[in-house]
Amino acid sequence: MLPYSEIVSLLKHSLTLLTYQIGEVFLQLSIDAANSKLEEDKKKAETTITNLEQECETHKAVLSDLKVQLYAKFGNNINLEAEEE
Repeated sequence: MLPYSEIVSLLKHSLTLLTYQIGEVFLQLSIDAANSKLEEDKKKAETTITNLEQECETHKAVLSDLKVQLYAKFGNNINLEAEEE
């Protein structure tokens, strides 16, 4: 059995570190470092989401323009609308 002082030391150590997962890797970080890393990762994710939303809007505009061109060329002989299941 561990002495009381070692148990207290282990508890203090485990309470001051957090396990932070990056992909398949787990890191032991202090609470402040984990909060900083979390904020950094959150900002990166928000930037990625914003960029993807802008890209999606660009693709929607191109798709809409192509639909107009194809309907102008083929009229009602084609159906470009998505089918619902």
